[in-house]
Amino acid sequence: MHPILFHIAGHAVEANGVIYFLAILVAWWHTVKAARRNGWDPHDVLPGVILTVIAAYLGARLHGALIHGVGSPDSPRGLLRMHGLSFFGGLATGSLTVLGYLRWKRLPLGAAADELAPVVPVLYGMFRLGCFLNGDDYGRATALPWGMRFPEGSPPTLQHVHPTQLYEMLLMVPIFVWLLKRRRAGLPAGALMLELCLLMGAERFVVEFWRLGEPVAAGLTSAQWLAVLLTLIGLAGRTYLAFRRPLPA
Repeated sequence: MHPILFHIAGHAVEANGVIYFLAILVAWWHTVKAARRNGWDPHDVLPGVILTVIAAYLGARLHGALIHGVGSPDSPRGLLRMHGLSFFGGLATGSLTVLGYLRWKRLPLGAAADELAPVVPVLYGMFRLGCFLNGDDYGRATALPWGMRFPEGSPPTLQHVHPTQLYEMLLMVPIFVWLLKRRRAGLPAGALMLELCLLMGAERFVVEFWRLGEPVAAGLTSAQWLAVLLTLIGLAGRTYLAFRRPLPA
């Protein structure tokens, strides 16, 4: 775990910030390739990526402030720190921004969303790597042999805890492989993204049992309830597409 990678002119460059920047580059590269493959204008990609990143960051920061009591920075530099971000807040505002941008550019929503689906687990795995290097968002105390300490984490802990960041990185691998195989299965437009929602929701629901969240209702944390909602959205949408009658030619 290395929160600080190096210093530039006396300013610390944090590992998670570098990882998140690389993730943005990966998203841009993948989307440009998808645009060229489908005959869409690749020049529309960069503005869309920038808008989505800004919206996702603001959503993650706002939701993180609501559930963790962080946010309220006393300086512009504090606002840009990557601590206390919420996955579901960023997912909500980022997804709405993507859909709005695709609609504005008059691109097919289902087909475009399916093109973006395979890169999502890659990006999420990179985000979790950033959390791991920064030593935040770890899990509960454990006596298991792979438990880890984060003495320089956010917050620091000398207990051995579940490295839930690594759990999620590993779980992104089968999700990524599944999406790669399913994209060649002739699915209806939008089906691949809905399957991604189902899988990501199920993954987050399971990992939450080892995280630090407190139950809010029926023994489940707020993140688990949001994961259930994401799973149901994917399941309902995928079921609808499976039984929908094709439109006449």
